[in-house]
Amino acid sequence: MIDSRFVLLNAGDSSATLHAETSMAIEMAHSLGAIDMDEHTHYVGRLHRIYTIQSEAFLADIRRSAP
Repeated sequence: MIDSRFVLLNAGDSSATLHAETSMAIEMAHSLGAIDMDEHTHYVGRLHRIYTIQSEAFLADIRRSAP
């Protein structure tokens, strides 16, 4: 469930909905004991890195299109 969302994020989907779903999937998996603290930390860090990369790319696009 978590990995399938990361596949979409890595494919370029930057929707707020997908980011929220991914975050919720990570938190639910951890709260239900499906993943341990190390996995939780790994997934959260991975999600933040993807968000940062997508945000920087978006800002670069805006800067390129500015007069």
